[in-house]
Amino acid sequence: MKYFCILLLALFAHGCRKKAFIEFTGNTPGIKNGVFIVKTLSDSTVFGENIKDGKFAIGKESLKAPGYYNLNVTNGDSADSHSAFEVYLEDGKYSIETEAGKLYKYPKITSPSKIQAQLSAFYTLSDSLDLDANREIKRLNNEISVKGNKLSAVAYAQLVNLISQAKIKTLTNNVTAFTEFLKRYPDNVISAHLMAKLNYEDDPVSYYAIYKTLKPEAKNSDEGKEIGDRLSILVKLVPGVKAPDIIGKLPDGKPFDQKSVATKFILVDFWRAGNDFSRRNHTNLINLLGEMKGSNKLAILSVSLDSKQDWWSTAIAEDHMTWTQVSDLKGDDSPNAANWGVTTIPTYYLLDSNWNIVERNINIGNIDFEVSDYIKKHP
Repeated sequence: MKYFCILLLALFAHGCRKKAFIEFTGNTPGIKNGVFIVKTLSDSTVFGENIKDGKFAIGKESLKAPGYYNLNVTNGDSADSHSAFEVYLEDGKYSIETEAGKLYKYPKITSPSKIQAQLSAFYTLSDSLDLDANREIKRLNNEISVKGNKLSAVAYAQLVNLISQAKIKTLTNNVTAFTEFLKRYPDNVISAHLMAKLNYEDDPVSYYAIYKTLKPEAKNSDEGKEIGDRLSILVKLVPGVKAPDIIGKLPDGKPFDQKSVATKFILVDFWRAGNDFSRRNHTNLINLLGEMKGSNKLAILSVSLDSKQDWWSTAIAEDHMTWTQVSDLKGDDSPNAANWGVTTIPTYYLLDSNWNIVERNINIGNIDFEVSDYIKKHP
């Protein structure tokens, strides 16, 4: 009898649960032939409609689950390309406003959702600060892509430097936008979610300071906990800070001694035998050493996150890695991965002769520039 009553209560609760519905209206001046589309975060289309003469509408439809989705408006008569926009959908009517030529800007979204209102506030604020820098990054990346190998070493280095400067500007703008958003909306419910979407790993000091000001609810959310754990590691890995020790042995079984690597500049290469991308990059490292031959200014230290001795030693031989090799053969459980904040393979660090961090998470394409730039400043 008791089980029967519980079953009835469960069925009653399920039957009384309010079903969510959603509808869209859109005003997109200047777009005669376009598409409005909404996808899940896993890229499955849930809503879509053609845009005709600047208008579209989707009547009342069932919303499977409230939550975050990706929304986009495209113009079939334009080559404009931009990323989809994050939105929060829940029960109610959504009005979308944007216009041809400005589809890269976060659309004006009117809805009964408080979460969506907060998203709109942040992304609109971010747009106002960030558009010029993002356009410059896109232009410079396109220039490198189009000209490719035709660029001289000097021209390539100059473009890379300009991209780095523009990226630094976007990081500063993101911090400014996020800080301002928190001031305007102190009772928001999306601060941890927004921080998770930002490149907080590229500026851990600034974001850790912001993180400490978040409300307990945000810090204790799943995203908040993950961010807090990650930032607590990354603030110890910023340029100028003493790098962590490397724990492990050489291929011959002897313990690694950091004093054995004594040059002005040290490139630390975190890799794995089963990771093709990290292994292909070893050719670039061989070429880099060839370019620096005779200078005795650069040393490479490869730290493997393998767990099998034979895989590790075989890959060293196959990749012709003649420089210092270290591993503790603990795989992803290696203290080296945890202490150095390594979550992707490959990961590259640049250190000075005193084992201080010069740069973290270097892109393999920028290593030549970073090395030559450092050596110019420290002859």
